[in-house]
Amino acid sequence: MHKNNFSKHKQNRLRCTMDGVLLAFAPLGNHEHPHLGLPLLKAYLSDHGISRCILRDYNVVIMDRIMVDLMTGDKKVLFGKGDTDVLRLYRGAKEIMRGCTSSDKLKSGWAMDFISNYLRIAGGCIGEISFDPVSFSAIEEEFQKTDMNASNNKVIEYIRDEVVKDILEYNPRVLGFSLIFASQIYYTFLICREVRKWKPDIKIVFGGPQVSLFWKAFINSKIFTPYFDVIVKEQGESAILSLCNYWINGIGSLENIPNIIFKDGILSYKVNPIGANIEMDHVAIPDFRDMPLELYSYAKLPYMMTRGCYWGRCAFCGYRGSHNKHLTSSKEKIINDIKTLKERHNIRIYHLMDDAIAPSYLLDVANEIIKTELDITYAAFLRTERAFTKEVCDVLCKSGLKAVLFGLESANQRVLDTMDKHMDLSTMVEVLSNFKNAGISNYLSCIIGFPTETKSEAYDTIRFLEERKDLYYKAYITPFRLLSDMVDCPEKFSMDSIDFTNPVRHDKNGYVSLEYSYRVNEGMSIEESLEVMREARIRVNSVPPGPIFFR
Repeated sequence: MHKNNFSKHKQNRLRCTMDGVLLAFAPLGNHEHPHLGLPLLKAYLSDHGISRCILRDYNVVIMDRIMVDLMTGDKKVLFGKGDTDVLRLYRGAKEIMRGCTSSDKLKSGWAMDFISNYLRIAGGCIGEISFDPVSFSAIEEEFQKTDMNASNNKVIEYIRDEVVKDILEYNPRVLGFSLIFASQIYYTFLICREVRKWKPDIKIVFGGPQVSLFWKAFINSKIFTPYFDVIVKEQGESAILSLCNYWINGIGSLENIPNIIFKDGILSYKVNPIGANIEMDHVAIPDFRDMPLELYSYAKLPYMMTRGCYWGRCAFCGYRGSHNKHLTSSKEKIINDIKTLKERHNIRIYHLMDDAIAPSYLLDVANEIIKTELDITYAAFLRTERAFTKEVCDVLCKSGLKAVLFGLESANQRVLDTMDKHMDLSTMVEVLSNFKNAGISNYLSCIIGFPTETKSEAYDTIRFLEERKDLYYKAYITPFRLLSDMVDCPEKFSMDSIDFTNPVRHDKNGYVSLEYSYRVNEGMSIEESLEVMREARIRVNSVPPGPIFFR
């Protein structure tokens, strides 16, 4: 990809008007597959009369360039192939994952391993040229001292020479950014500062997890507030449609748009209430047609059958209570959507992005997939529910389910109960065994340092992971991150001193993610839990050291 990356989209550009919408995914973040939010928004806007809308994934373009340089330069030996043409193997692995033939399916194991190794190496190497955010205030400081014109950093050069020019050429009325990763915040504001310099009338909107979780920090930042107009909290379809109608068509008022935070004066902001979510059968088929699908690491697409978690009570979950009800799609819509996506993009691998899928609902969908001979492969996030019997798991595997991420979280019952997981270890073992015996790969997510957890309780989890390696393919061990409504009752979890204005990153050598800072008064301190977590990662070969951008 060169400077004509976006030339194929020129027919969509509006050179002399300012009534279009550009939805962007900024560097730096995961480029394993396209993210779901913006394709859903574009499709929803199109269904409701806002046709002049384009998507830009600036992140995947620069990530692909960086990794191609690695695979063809001195560091290609890191990929374990010596002088072999690593780039050719990588592109070949992606084609195998896309393929539908028997030969491709037989080679898919090798292809997946190769791409997984690529992502592991990429996650470490990217830290050498990227800004590493350790706190919100650190992002502000780096932003203030960055001179776009003087920088020779590859990511900043790309933003200066191509991203900003692309946005200014399209000249949208509404410019929206999806902030999924903390590592995107710095680069997003660099883009917005340059756009504001040349086109101050463009309306800039932020959405995604980072602003939904940390919106107080954003609106309290005197450094950042000049560079955005509106924050969209939680689900965005109704909000972005109403904003487009207001700014482009002169319909409605900001005061009546749910889920938004907007400037109500020079320095003050108004936080509108959260509105009802749209029913899932009214959610449009995600529109990935603007996305350069050939650049993503895996030839797979994200899809969502439900919104909200049917359990919805896990204390640590940053989205607990953010949905007023658990919503599900009809089986007919799911089958039609995936058929359409498969035909449109020639992709048969899907990642179900649902928070968690109820066993009976998933079984019904699986039976429909089998009945319609949809011929897909998919992965999902599930809870270790007793209803996942051997017979159910066999049906799920037959339908194409090949990998599951379970939130194991802890192997200590008191900690599980404090989390309100409503799980017990014997059921977890039984369910994991059922999935493995059915031929489905288990991935586990575990938390070290949940408030009140003792060192002894944390070691229960480590020992379980060591002793039951037969049950899972990979375990991800993360520190507890304070993101949920636990902040509303800190005394219940023996916490205090919560700071909402400066989210920080406690795990500075691991995942690039922010959280609220806090102090615990019972169990391990934050520092003690991080020490145990680092030991756990080594003992179960969980995560390589260094910033992990692609996990």
